[in-house]
Amino acid sequence: MFCTWQADRYHGAQLVNVAGTWNWSDLYTPDPSLAEPFYRAVFGWEARPVSFGEASAIMWTQTGYGDSLEDRTPGLRQMHEDAGAPEGFTDCVGWLMEDDGPSRWAVTFTVDDTDASAARAAELGGEVVAGPYDAGPVRVAQIRDPQGAVFIISFYDSGR
Repeated sequence: MFCTWQADRYHGAQLVNVAGTWNWSDLYTPDPSLAEPFYRAVFGWEARPVSFGEASAIMWTQTGYGDSLEDRTPGLRQMHEDAGAPEGFTDCVGWLMEDDGPSRWAVTFTVDDTDASAARAAELGGEVVAGPYDAGPVRVAQIRDPQGAVFIISFYDSGR
């Protein structure tokens, strides 16, 4: 299950990729070949296969998304390229991942400090499921809130 809203009534997230806001969403599903045409038709996303050495993945891209990010953070495309991101990464809104479990979306929120935010979540009754760990220029942790909802937090460090 997921929700959408009408674009002419609501203008989406006015703020993204800063501490406390949405950063990323990944779809985990047992059959990406069935999910890809559905989301392409619903949202106009393009599923772009990418390789990282021997590993491969599929990234969801939305034409123009990177332009809005570049407007807010001039030089972002170059930073992504310098960090070794795949071509088109700045237009990426998430990953399409094959997984044996039930189909589900995983959301990532931006934080100022992954380690401190993970520790604070644990103090407040949450559980650090994974991490914090480095994933290229990103420091990531997976958190389970006291009611059982799982989400990811991340901090992007362009100097890594």
